[in-house]
Amino acid sequence: MQERDEVIMAKKLDFDKEKNNRNDNAIEEIMQADFPLPKQAEDAKNEAFSRIREMAAASGHAENTENMVQRLQEKSTEKSTGSSGKKSTGTAKSHKKFKTVYKTVYKTALGLTAAAAVFSAVCITNPAFAENIPLVGNVFKQLGNSLGFYGDYSKYAKQLTDSTEVIQSADPDESQEDGSNSQSAQAEDQNTTENNNADKTKDNESYSKTVDGTTVTLSEVYCNEMALYLSMTIHTEDKFPDTFITSDGKPNIKLSENSTVKYDYMDGKSNLFNAYLDGKMLDDNTYAGVLRIPVEDMTVDEAGWTKFYEVRNAFFKEKGIDVDSEDFSFDKLAQALGMDEYSDAKLPQVGGPAISDYVKDIKVPDRFTMELDLKDIVGTLPDDQDTTPDIPQDLRDEYNQKMAEHGISTDDADYESLTEEQKDLEHQFFTEMWNEYYERYPEANEGDNRYNSWTLKGDWKFNVDVEKNTSDTVEKDVNVVDENGDGVLSITKTPFEITMKMQDPETKYVAVMLDANGDIMPYGGVANGNADTYAIQDRDVSTVYIYLCDYYEYMDELKGYYWSDDYEEKAKTKTFKQLLDERAVAGTEVHFDADK
Repeated sequence: MQERDEVIMAKKLDFDKEKNNRNDNAIEEIMQADFPLPKQAEDAKNEAFSRIREMAAASGHAENTENMVQRLQEKSTEKSTGSSGKKSTGTAKSHKKFKTVYKTVYKTALGLTAAAAVFSAVCITNPAFAENIPLVGNVFKQLGNSLGFYGDYSKYAKQLTDSTEVIQSADPDESQEDGSNSQSAQAEDQNTTENNNADKTKDNESYSKTVDGTTVTLSEVYCNEMALYLSMTIHTEDKFPDTFITSDGKPNIKLSENSTVKYDYMDGKSNLFNAYLDGKMLDDNTYAGVLRIPVEDMTVDEAGWTKFYEVRNAFFKEKGIDVDSEDFSFDKLAQALGMDEYSDAKLPQVGGPAISDYVKDIKVPDRFTMELDLKDIVGTLPDDQDTTPDIPQDLRDEYNQKMAEHGISTDDADYESLTEEQKDLEHQFFTEMWNEYYERYPEANEGDNRYNSWTLKGDWKFNVDVEKNTSDTVEKDVNVVDENGDGVLSITKTPFEITMKMQDPETKYVAVMLDANGDIMPYGGVANGNADTYAIQDRDVSTVYIYLCDYYEYMDELKGYYWSDDYEEKAKTKTFKQLLDERAVAGTEVHFDADK
């Protein structure tokens, strides 16, 4: 039994959640594949081999080590010239009306690059070499198109960790010269190397912190007009806990909501809510992911909103409205204030305070520093490891007895036929049952708890200098609006996403974006907290089509047309774009190919 009346009342609020959880692409397989080494990786590999030789020579094991290096190089060459596995381009649609979050852990084999395989072999042979091996590639590149907002970040992201450390070595020919000169040169080179290594160690330590066996390392940062992307790896001494896998094949991992961020252009710090990471497991002990912070979360005037809510609640109190009462609802609030539907933005129309009088309009500067305080890393347990207690039978029996005494059916199919009085009673009895449940199991009332989640305890602090990169960012006014000016005002395209700016205070509409082929744009999975932001991925966005649709018409009729199992057949007669052309409140097409 669900809290049915609450579900109905919260229909609009649930829409964003549904959109964020669905992915209009078929679930991509995570394939094990061999990849040719890029030049940077090849250089790093050769550098590692060179260093191994030097270290072995110093330890007196040069001959054996040279044989090992030779074998590894041959193996690397064989592996790097192998065929590359192909992934889905993401253009195929999954025509399902509703997307289910499958709680099935995908058994995947994650392929390693040739360099990674070689380096691992070396480190296993002699762990002392490991700490001196340079990093290969970066997190964005390793994740590839498994990211919700994937693309070539190398053009835009700033490296936070040094992946190309250069090793100076003496020329063998010059070593035959005067001994004193040689020794002096070697001493100077050694001092230079030590100083350089000390600087690099200090720099790397600022972006890599270990707490209780868990190491968090920041890799790259990229900030545009719409969002900040921060890539990182999480490495554990012990094997990573088993984790629930989402419908798009990703471990459900996030930063604790106790984590905070402080921007130097803001007065105070704010919590990182819904800080889900977008990434994958690289091995049993290492997770690589990206934290995406939308710009709207980076420009919240916390102090201003706090003041506004104080004034607003004082206004409610003057009107005899107690927001803390058990029977408070926004429907009752709207009725008391004489509003069709409650909205903070419309309070001035009934004599209340205006948001603009208290909340400042904040812009993200071109350069800024962010202070990150990451408190705990949390993952959702797989279904078969979730130990959340069921509602005890005695509480269920008590609920059913109360319903029977009032002649109310407990069959969900009969709910719509209940009177309003009966629905109110059902809601009361249902709430009472759950209140009793949470009294018995108070921890279950928390979103993440010991029943359904694992936690890596820690406190990892970082300071990150950020430079906003607005290259390849385009903003266009579109004005896909109704007669009152409500709808889509503008869109902004960055290298990895397109965001629509909406004005819809009463949530009357759904804005829909189609790519150049007439397919619904993808939402970017867990990395996206905004239903009006779309991932570009590999879609053709030389032209996009924007439609403004009536909320209920779209939810009840239009979207089902596209997500139906027989859409391909129906599209032969009428495509989804043609349907929206007929039924949408307003629409337009936007061309980006001219901006290249």
